[in-house]
Amino acid sequence: LMKYLIFSFAVSTAILFGCAHNHDHQHESANNHNHQPGENCDLHATDPHEEEADHQDEIIFPAEQAARTDFEVQAVKESNFTSVIHCSGEITASPDDQKFLSSPVSGIVVFSGKNPAEGMPVKAGETLFYISTRGLATGDAVVKARAAYEKARADFERAQILQADRIVSQKDVDAARAEFLRAEAEYQPLAAENENGVPVKAPQTGFLTGLTVTAGQYVDAGAPLAAVSENRRLRLTAEVPQRHFSDLNDITNAYFSTGGTDTTYSISELHGKRLSIGRSTSTGTSLIPVIFEFDNPGELVAGLYTEIALIGKDNEKTIVLPLSALTEAQGVYYVYVQLDEEGYQRREVKIGDSNGREVAIIKGLQAGERVVTRGAVQVKMAAASGSIPHGHSHNH
Repeated sequence: LMKYLIFSFAVSTAILFGCAHNHDHQHESANNHNHQPGENCDLHATDPHEEEADHQDEIIFPAEQAARTDFEVQAVKESNFTSVIHCSGEITASPDDQKFLSSPVSGIVVFSGKNPAEGMPVKAGETLFYISTRGLATGDAVVKARAAYEKARADFERAQILQADRIVSQKDVDAARAEFLRAEAEYQPLAAENENGVPVKAPQTGFLTGLTVTAGQYVDAGAPLAAVSENRRLRLTAEVPQRHFSDLNDITNAYFSTGGTDTTYSISELHGKRLSIGRSTSTGTSLIPVIFEFDNPGELVAGLYTEIALIGKDNEKTIVLPLSALTEAQGVYYVYVQLDEEGYQRREVKIGDSNGREVAIIKGLQAGERVVTRGAVQVKMAAASGSIPHGHSHNH
């Protein structure tokens, strides 16, 4: 019983001391906050200094400094944001933009003095290759073609004379003429032969692409040698996972970028269009090709691999920001919200789909807030100071 009484007394004393201390603390807090008699003096009441506490993480970026940089602040607003399918692909030449070169005769490939190479600029009529027929076991094809041509021409001329004397019929003349035209067509491309062989010339001004032969290689007549592309129109082939097949008819545009550059291109802005949607997957894969054609802005070439964002139908309204508004640290994304003319606050946000230029903000922002959309890196650098200049006021 004595132990119980001693324990009860100790507990009661602790409670009374705590209440007295709590009351004194509340009274002191009330005095510091200048509460009027009768006002609620709850410990959780608003502290007039809380506003200053709210700005302890404020970043000051002077207006005159912002004016000297590429800097922009925009009010956040909701807008329609289209669905996006991310995939990869490749840029190829447009068939309408290139012309192919083939060997006019069977023989050995001889490179011109310019030594043709992939991507080399060429001019229309410029000799790129020679095809030499000399020394072949089958004999000199040019000599054979010339002999056949001369014989066919002589036969046709003789037939015309004999027809005038009514010795041969019109049918015989027509047959002789057909043989002459065939022999002429075979010999004409070879008539320009010189000591190097039969020249193969560029059919148009452009860039050499699709080079398939090497010097000294034997080729048959009609074998492909290369192509010359004007590089004005290009194609983009997007390889889309088959799970998106039902969404492909809704594709209206595509954004794409190539490795080593921050530039994002828009098919629609390059006067392009969607040409086709594959009705079967590519050989050996489960990917469906979607092909676009567009004007080359000048710096793109066939063969580049790309990252692509296919743009589909509109979704419900959401907050959308340009990608330039985001900064990232260890996989977490942030934006900088403007508090006043020179004050900014870093705000964590959760992002959704991105089309390569813009990104949907799922969480962290409300319509009407003002966000740095260009120059966010400059504000991030200013955050290193971590303090508010003396005399800075918060007019929010």
